[in-house]
Amino acid sequence: MIVGYVLDHIIPPILREFRFFMYLVLLLPYGRKTKLVLDFKEKFPFMTDVEITEYYNQLKTVPLNKRNTDLNKKSLAWILENISTMTGTVLDAACGKGYLLSKIIESNPNLQCHGVDFAPPDEICRYVDGRLFFDIKIADIAELPFEDHSFDVVLCTHALEHVRNPKKALDELIRVTRQRLIVVVPRQREYRYTGDLHVNFFPYMYSFKRFVGLENAMYLDIKGDLICCMDF
Repeated sequence: MIVGYVLDHIIPPILREFRFFMYLVLLLPYGRKTKLVLDFKEKFPFMTDVEITEYYNQLKTVPLNKRNTDLNKKSLAWILENISTMTGTVLDAACGKGYLLSKIIESNPNLQCHGVDFAPPDEICRYVDGRLFFDIKIADIAELPFEDHSFDVVLCTHALEHVRNPKKALDELIRVTRQRLIVVVPRQREYRYTGDLHVNFFPYMYSFKRFVGLENAMYLDIKGDLICCMDF
């Protein structure tokens, strides 16, 4: 979080666009895989889904990508609090290793938890006290394999900045939501070289609102996490 703030708000833009400078910045967290990160945005428009999945698989072992969640602590607490009284089913779209789902189970056992991810990691936190509490399917969030209004709660956190067609993915999230949709993206400026595989950027709240397009939703900025919460 601190590194991202420094890069976005302190380092001059001219340095952010200088490949050699960013190579030196990213060399410590990415090591020999630094070039993969620097080349990603140029390659992305011409890559197949299989190639993109392989890209993510190559970076799974990087220590920076082994953290449990990209959500900051306050955003995580806000999500858990705002679904604490709900019942029924919850879907975490692009759930990663299932960390958010495991926290939901701990705080609200009344919710039946499901997850989807296009490249789930080998180690998945799907067990609580040795018992299987949720299921993860391999799926693209832009083509969810569920019927309309399948889930009472749908969550999508730090995912839309990665996908090829974020608007189509958002439409899919809305389609499968029955009661409440919560979407979270990072507030981040667009640069050619970033320390992540992001291809979509939301530098301001108004740009996030314009993208989501849900006028009656609740919009929040919690320490750089832009949140949209909509009840249907």
